[in-house]
Amino acid sequence: MIETPPDTVAGLWVPTLLSVRTVAGILDVSPDTVRRRIAEGSLPALRDAGRVVVRADELNSYITGLERIGQRPGRAPRTRTRHRFDFLHDG
Repeated sequence: MIETPPDTVAGLWVPTLLSVRTVAGILDVSPDTVRRRIAEGSLPALRDAGRVVVRADELNSYITGLERIGQRPGRAPRTRTRHRFDFLHDG
C-alpha cells in the first residue's frame, strides 16, 4: 500500500516589479536615464497594464554586471602618505 504524503504548503516566488521612478531612485539617476537604458536594451523591462516596470531580480543582475572601477583584485592597497595637516584629523 502506498502512503500519501502529508499536506504541505506550496510556496510561490514572485519577483517584485519596480517602477521606473523607483529604479531611478535606487540607481541614483533620473527616470529618463532609466528609460534610455531600457530602450538601449541594457536594462530589461516589462509592460504591465500600460506601465513600464523592471523586475527586482533583473535590476540586481544589471547592477551585478556593471563594470567595477578602482583597485583591481590581487593588487596591494596603496599606503597612505602623511600630509602636513594630518594632525587635524582624528585617527
